[in-house]
Amino acid sequence: AAPYPPLAQAAAAMADKAARLASSRFTIALFGAFSAGKSSLANALIGEPVLPVSPNPTTAAINRLVPPTAERPHGTARVVMKSREAMLSDLRYSLTMLGEDASEAAMPDTNALLKAIDKLSPDAIRGSGRPHYSFLRAARAGWEACGPLLGSELDVQQPEYERYVAEESRSCFVGEIELHYACPLTDQGIVLVDTPGADSVNARHTGVAFNYIKNADAVLFVTYYNHAFSQADRQFLSQLGRVKDQFELDKMFFLVNAADLAADEEELDGVLKHVEQQLLQHGIRNPRLFPVSSLQALDAKLEGNDERLAASGVAQFERSFLSFVHNDLGRLAVDAAEREIRRAAAAVRGWLQSAEGDAASRQAEAERLKEQAEEAAGLIREFGAADTPAQLPQELGELLYYVAQRLQYRFGEMYNLAFNPSSLQDDGRDLRKAVWTAWLELTRYIRVELSQELQATTLRMEKALHGLLAKRHQAAAERIEALIEGYEAAAYASEPTAMPDEAPEWTPETVDAKWLWSRFKSPRQFFEGEGKGKLRGELEAIVGPSLQGWMSERIADWSAFYSGIWSDAVKGAALKLQEDLSAYVDGKLASLSDSADKEQLRSLHERFQRLLAPQ
Repeated sequence: AAPYPPLAQAAAAMADKAARLASSRFTIALFGAFSAGKSSLANALIGEPVLPVSPNPTTAAINRLVPPTAERPHGTARVVMKSREAMLSDLRYSLTMLGEDASEAAMPDTNALLKAIDKLSPDAIRGSGRPHYSFLRAARAGWEACGPLLGSELDVQQPEYERYVAEESRSCFVGEIELHYACPLTDQGIVLVDTPGADSVNARHTGVAFNYIKNADAVLFVTYYNHAFSQADRQFLSQLGRVKDQFELDKMFFLVNAADLAADEEELDGVLKHVEQQLLQHGIRNPRLFPVSSLQALDAKLEGNDERLAASGVAQFERSFLSFVHNDLGRLAVDAAEREIRRAAAAVRGWLQSAEGDAASRQAEAERLKEQAEEAAGLIREFGAADTPAQLPQELGELLYYVAQRLQYRFGEMYNLAFNPSSLQDDGRDLRKAVWTAWLELTRYIRVELSQELQATTLRMEKALHGLLAKRHQAAAERIEALIEGYEAAAYASEPTAMPDEAPEWTPETVDAKWLWSRFKSPRQFFEGEGKGKLRGELEAIVGPSLQGWMSERIADWSAFYSGIWSDAVKGAALKLQEDLSAYVDGKLASLSDSADKEQLRSLHERFQRLLAPQ
């Protein structure tokens, strides 16, 4: 039967929630270094060797495994190529990180960039430059075939999909790939995302990783047994530590792959304790930590060998993970639906009581309700016009102040990583260029840290904004509930807020190659004498004020941005509160009218009672 007319809005909302629950998708994002075995772990979870292993850490694209659809059947893939602008930007960046002047003035077009790549010699590349050299050579090798495809989307079958993942001269042109595949994982509505390694050249695009950390339902970080965390790993783990407590649920899982390499339980326990200590150093407390062997698990699933699957550790992880999906993630949605049902049931009960009064009392109650509803509308307008609370810009100023403080505190560590003996050896290389690329590496470390810190700040600001708005909403709702008997306002529902536009890149203007080279006499003088310490002091004196000035501009920009976000959010919350109140008032007025359908109200009331009765 059709719902009681005033309940139509609530019924539609509940039907929408039910449909979303029934067709819900859960996104798992896989992170980790290139050599950690992310793809092999993904294959172990899938139960088939579906995802090919990328041969090169620098060229990996985002690889998404999703359920098939009517339009995109099992085994088909959508390959999204980078835009031409993005690819040229990546080429310029990698050339710059090798000490080349890849500005548009020096290299105005694609031909100039390709010629510069052709001139590169592997003998001159050291350490942190190798991933960039590898990426540039792959791009050069694939330019003729893939250059014309930039900016396009390709529909391919699985064999062709595997080539776009496994052949680096193709994969370096790809932004993301979506493979539609039917397996037990996707049959449960799970989307698996294999992200580029933290050590890839793509890692400079920190916003991509952050969006998956923020929006994925679960985050899996994979490390390899007995492998030390790289600097890229450590920066990524620091980001996880910064944001872990900002989420409603702890959605992070940490896996130590190839645990079957342990000689015995004692050795395995030692490795796990070491990993746990490393995570703690990055602010990650009480991690869900699992030792697994992805290769052993995949073989066990293909053989149907449950005993071997249990020994791989993957079965234990899967039980824990699926419990999290169904009990934690699912429970949030179910609890919200139950609260909505109880609220609707209370409204129907109140309407039924009103409908059963005599004509005179019903008319008097209707008149009072109209007056109360008008007064409540005034309270809602007052709520919706609330100015930005002073706590919001104050919170922002403090957060960004401490971001700059932490960056300056970590400067020494980043400086030592960039200006190290292995990258500044007098072994025939161009030392002038090596010193300049060490500075570029230092600025890259700072920019990555800065970007990650700002991203974490957006989460903290979003949480602070919604916390303040929820309190204002609750205060307004309580005043309205005291005014209108029987009304129970819908709980405040936070919506994801927009993020500030990407900030202009921080660049200290006063450091150039000539100035830097004048501070470097020889590797021996630099590392054994006073050269390194003296240069650090001079650079700190430049970087500190430069960061503070840059941060002051962000405080001004972001204060205006979050003031606008507050204004939009409070207006949206007021509109929803008014719609909710109007639906309740319309229902009660209908129940007080002479044409009230008391039988339908009784029927609805009984159905709610049965629905809410203990099972």
